[in-house]
Amino acid sequence: MASADDLIPSYSFEVTLDGISFSFTKVTNLSGTVEIETIVDGGTNDAPVILRKPKRSPDMLVLEKGTYTSAKDMLMTMFTEGSKIEAININVLRNGSTVRMFFITGGVVVRREYSPLDSLESGVLLESLQIAHTGLTEVPLPFAF
Repeated sequence: MASADDLIPSYSFEVTLDGISFSFTKVTNLSGTVEIETIVDGGTNDAPVILRKPKRSPDMLVLEKGTYTSAKDMLMTMFTEGSKIEAININVLRNGSTVRMFFITGGVVVRREYSPLDSLESGVLLESLQIAHTGLTEVPLPFAF
């Protein structure tokens, strides 16, 4: 019989930018793409030939967090528009153990955005970073039983 831990995953994640760990509430666009070209060859071929093209546009990663006055928030001010980020590590954790690890190199902050300031709302001020990058790599981890 399956336990509740097997049925209801309790995932969390850690994000480090250039070796500095930050607490983000949301990571979106965690993906990589490749550009292709299809060629239809003459004769009796039933399918097109798919060729990989050189990548012309970057992938975009979006990191979002609530702002708070702390030393970590002061460090976030380093990542302004145009800033290069040499290494981004994203560790996906389940019950405190790393189950997935993603690595991104060659990132550039292309957009920094804050949530609307509304005096009639009592919401948290959110900050998001949009980072252009050249690709996402998933680091293989040993399989645990």
